[in-house]
Amino acid sequence: MMNTSKTCIIDDDEIFVIVAKKIMKVAGFTEEVSNFKNGRDAINFFKENISDSATIPDLVFLDLNMPLMDGWDFLNELEKLNLPKKVKVYIFTSSIDPKDQKRSEEYEIVERFIEKPLTMQKLKLITESTENTE
Repeated sequence: MMNTSKTCIIDDDEIFVIVAKKIMKVAGFTEEVSNFKNGRDAINFFKENISDSATIPDLVFLDLNMPLMDGWDFLNELEKLNLPKKVKVYIFTSSIDPKDQKRSEEYEIVERFIEKPLTMQKLKLITESTENTE
């Protein structure tokens, strides 16, 4: 499986984060995983590290429903930043609302809208789609 150097999980669900990290480790998916419990902490991280492309993650796994700053607000703020490299966002959510799926398509930075939970098969889809766009 692909080895992405940096992946970021933005999700307040601790169980999802633990399971996602374990699946990524078993799959050899990434060298480093950081996580934030809300969009506000994550966007502050991006702003603080905007001049250091080595610190900015390659992929972001983003939940939509979080306290302080939800996934939509995070995406709006992220798109305003002039990041030093392309970051691919994968929305992982328990939402099955077709409106959320449609809304996610409005963001150029969003690669795919995926229903929770993360599985090895879904990680493989991400790997294949990432390899095809590079």
